[in-house]
Amino acid sequence: RKIDWIDRQVGDDITNPIPSFVGQPINKILFFRNRLVLLSEENVIVSRQNDFFNFFAKTALTVSPVDPVDIQASSTYPHVLFDGIETNTGLILFSSNQQFMLTTDSDAFGPETAKVNNLSSYNFDSKTNPVTLGTTVGFLNNAGSNSRFFEMADARREGEPTVLEQSKLISKLLPADISMVAPSKENNLVLFGSEGSNEVWGYSYYNTTDKRIQSAWFKWSLPFNVKNLFVLDDELYIVQDTSYNLLKIPLQEIDTAREATGDDFYGDSIKYRVH
Repeated sequence: RKIDWIDRQVGDDITNPIPSFVGQPINKILFFRNRLVLLSEENVIVSRQNDFFNFFAKTALTVSPVDPVDIQASSTYPHVLFDGIETNTGLILFSSNQQFMLTTDSDAFGPETAKVNNLSSYNFDSKTNPVTLGTTVGFLNNAGSNSRFFEMADARREGEPTVLEQSKLISKLLPADISMVAPSKENNLVLFGSEGSNEVWGYSYYNTTDKRIQSAWFKWSLPFNVKNLFVLDDELYIVQDTSYNLLKIPLQEIDTAREATGDDFYGDSIKYRVH
């Protein structure tokens, strides 16, 4: 239903201005530090703490740490913010060609302590979404003729993060029109799909402590085109493009004695083990 937004109780457009997303498109809705976050144009608008639908200050006389935050990410390039993902140091924000971090140097996050730092300058495919791989963040770049999968690690308030192109081995193979990214942190797996295509690309990796011991890319050619795909509870769900059937594929070893009988989505009784 329509949200009952909290009206301004005190002040005017100067002492208690309306949030900058009013009259502008909202590109993404997120949560950060128990606040509702809206990304609109170049601005990050954060609600009052524990009051998700209130974007006005309680008083026009003083500034409180629980007041809303409305801050702009500054850069020399156009940088409309499209998405974000939370880390232990702040909220990483993604524009088409730059990454920022909404953070604070203080224990309390508020309008006087919030700041937006420039992290890196990599292209980001705004049709997709960044994903968390547990302790790192992955995102797609489609600046060239092929998509590229980057992984960002060690994103801090101060200093530059480490960004690696994990798709370097298949730099000439990964399609440029990827629109779906489905991570599975428990299975160390990221799957990529394009709407209307029967190809699903996968990146599998194995970490021990802070090192990546092994990684590999693979491709599935399905007997149908994909409309959507996502991972939930160690199961890959795929929506068929034409019939809109919902199909499920396990991402873990299945006990042979407990396998269900009957035909699978290939039309036969052979059980294809995806691992």
